[in-house]
Amino acid sequence: MKRLKLAMIALFTLVTFSNVNAQDSNNPWAVSIGVNALDVRLGNDFSDHLNDNYGTSDWNILQMISRITGEKYLSDGFTIQFAASVNQIQTINRKNDSDLIYYSLDANIKYDLDGLVGKIFGGTTPYFNPFIYAGGGYSSLDSRGEGMFNYGWGFNVWLSETVGIVYQTGSKESFADNVPSHFQHSLGVVFRFGGVESL
Repeated sequence: MKRLKLAMIALFTLVTFSNVNAQDSNNPWAVSIGVNALDVRLGNDFSDHLNDNYGTSDWNILQMISRITGEKYLSDGFTIQFAASVNQIQTINRKNDSDLIYYSLDANIKYDLDGLVGKIFGGTTPYFNPFIYAGGGYSSLDSRGEGMFNYGWGFNVWLSETVGIVYQTGSKESFADNVPSHFQHSLGVVFRFGGVESL
């Protein structure tokens, strides 16, 4: 528990110095806070991964704010995202078979699929913004850490011009096996700002 408290202090210290998020050139900055669920990936083939990704029985969820992101819109639908997460891993193969502290720091490039969705369905989708992302980061599991490759997808649902709900899900691929490859799912509230005109 002491390590968990230290990880949370480090997480919020990081937020104090570096939280920014974005979706478009009108509101180029944003921040989000929320929760994340970790699912240690089991099996080696695609069907195993698919079943594991959407099976919730082995998800690890910390019952508090456990993920924060900051983003800056770049151009042409591209956004850079910085994220910090903390969690407690209690389930790997079966419930309560572990007690490990997890944290990660990530940098991803997101691409807004709004233009593609608009072409398929006709018109723009100002209140629903799907995206894909790829990037890298550092993950640690009980003081054993390594760099990881990240990729996935998500979407924003804007409740107003500046406040929305964000869902993001993806995979983190291990290179050195210090931290097993895993899925990370997150849900949060996103606030964008810096706008000079309304939608």
